[in-house]
Amino acid sequence: MKPPRVRSMQARLTLLLGAIALLVSSLAGATLFWALKREVERQEITEVSGKLELIDHLIDMQNSASGLQDLAATFDEMRTGQGQLGIWIVDAGGQAVYGGPAPATLETADGNQVVLQTQDGVRMRGLRVAMNDRILPGAQLTVAVSTRTSSQFLYAYGTALLLICALWVGATVVLAAWAVRRSMAPARRLSGQAARIQPDNLARRLPLEDTDRELHELVRSFNRTLDRLQAAYQQMEGFNADVAHELRTPLATLINGTQVMLSSPRHAAELRDALESNLEELEDLKTLVNDMLFLARADRGERAADLAPVSLAAEARRVAEYYEATLEEHGVQLRCEGDATVAANPGLVRRALANLISNAIKATPRGREIVLACSASRAGARVEVRNPGAPIPPADLPRIFDRFFRSGQARAPRSEGHGLGLAIVRAIARMHGGDVDARSDAAGGTVVGITLRGADAPANSANITET
Repeated sequence: MKPPRVRSMQARLTLLLGAIALLVSSLAGATLFWALKREVERQEITEVSGKLELIDHLIDMQNSASGLQDLAATFDEMRTGQGQLGIWIVDAGGQAVYGGPAPATLETADGNQVVLQTQDGVRMRGLRVAMNDRILPGAQLTVAVSTRTSSQFLYAYGTALLLICALWVGATVVLAAWAVRRSMAPARRLSGQAARIQPDNLARRLPLEDTDRELHELVRSFNRTLDRLQAAYQQMEGFNADVAHELRTPLATLINGTQVMLSSPRHAAELRDALESNLEELEDLKTLVNDMLFLARADRGERAADLAPVSLAAEARRVAEYYEATLEEHGVQLRCEGDATVAANPGLVRRALANLISNAIKATPRGREIVLACSASRAGARVEVRNPGAPIPPADLPRIFDRFFRSGQARAPRSEGHGLGLAIVRAIARMHGGDVDARSDAAGGTVVGITLRGADAPANSANITET
């Protein structure tokens, strides 16, 4: 597979600055050349205009056409003294009166300005005017000067200008490369600092001091990403330790029990009891693994599937009926109030409510009452479970929805679960586009809430159904 082409910001900026320098120098050079050319042409016309006035004055002094023959010698002397000067007089019939055959006209501008080309290929610029009808009716007088000298001058100037522009662009590219490389030095320094951040020093951050303003937002975003990465890494380490702890006890129980059974011959009843005990442990492990798989799929951003209108009050009553015996055993009352309907997965809603009620039962003193309140708002459908009992420490409130978290860092007996109940509640809320929250006061009241927005789940997301 062909490796992807790596683009260079430094090279791109250098080429861009070079292109700008080329464009600016080209425009400046073309403007200067055009202005000089116009000035040269103006001077040529000015020179021709002076000669034309003199010649026209000499002609007007004659009384007849025959007098033009007397001026021929004067015109010849003028042409001899200025080899680049051309004079032509042509009568109304196109016959040459003076100067020989008229040269070809290449261009005509501003009425009487003409560009000519002689038979020997010399280009000339001049003026063409009508002569005095008193002397030679319908005749035209043309006076022009050669453009060879000015063309050579313009060619030399253009060549020098082109060379200067080329040197200017080359110098600009070199200086731009140096300036861009120097300007990119802070980015290279930050790259080197970022490369030194390893899993064993995730607390390290890129410095904002002595960093260019344009890089501040990038550094802040990178540091925020490192914060999230560090939190996720620490959570993963804690999660791995918790999983190992949760699996160690049942696995040790299974291994020890099996070793004891195999150490000596046993009766069928003893073997049956051992298998039943092992099965209980294996079922517990199966539940733990299934919960972990469920949370892993939720963490990938999967959404709830099979959404249908769900009455939260009806689902709460169904769950309350399921926990009726447990409530009686703990001497706790459960009261449901309010209602709300939301598009959700019924199985997942029941699972979330069951976890909330189960946790509330364990925390509620005997003889007290749990209130399960359902309500609807613009944010979605909400369920709150309120129960009296020991308050949750403020430092623990933000973490009660973490996996395997138990308040006070004390591990509950295995019969009280693995510590995944509220983590699953939060996962179910997020599958429905909602979230969870909790609060506790010094009087001992604790409220755990879940908000569901089932209609907000993206249609193109992968889906989760309750199994």
